[in-house]
Amino acid sequence: MRRQADSPVLAYSPVFRVEDTVGEPLEYEQLVLPRFPFIELAEAWNISVKAVPGNYSFYGFYSPEQKQIGLATPEEGTFFHELAHAAHERVCGKLKHGQDAIQEIVAELSAAVLCRMVGKELDTLGNSYRYIKRYAEKLSLSPHQACLKVMCDTEKVLGLILDSGYEI
Repeated sequence: MRRQADSPVLAYSPVFRVEDTVGEPLEYEQLVLPRFPFIELAEAWNISVKAVPGNYSFYGFYSPEQKQIGLATPEEGTFFHELAHAAHERVCGKLKHGQDAIQEIVAELSAAVLCRMVGKELDTLGNSYRYIKRYAEKLSLSPHQACLKVMCDTEKVLGLILDSGYEI
């Protein structure tokens, strides 16, 4: 799951249901996902990709049980992160539930590489660094050490995605 960096906890609760209000449509109600690079690969793996608008605690998730990627953002990096989780499961077996530091670093490092390959590196590299740093600290490692620790699995994940025959 790719969580929002430093997302504030909402300390209030709604007074009215959205359905009971009038005005301009809310941004989260209009979430439309683009046709991501490698989305055909997710489909070939029988993984559905759907929008989950209105979410304030995470940008996306991969559910191995439901064979589903849920995205609360149209950003390619988030899709790549969740696709990397799916590939990681395929090459290394069943993933641990929850936010396992190693799995998160593999997914984010893989996503950073895929973003760079599609020309998005300037938009997302700093966020990827901070994300990896947060999980590296849980392992008492530097981001550099953490990336080296997961390099073998990351190579397998990227190999599976890039050698799939689907184009960027």
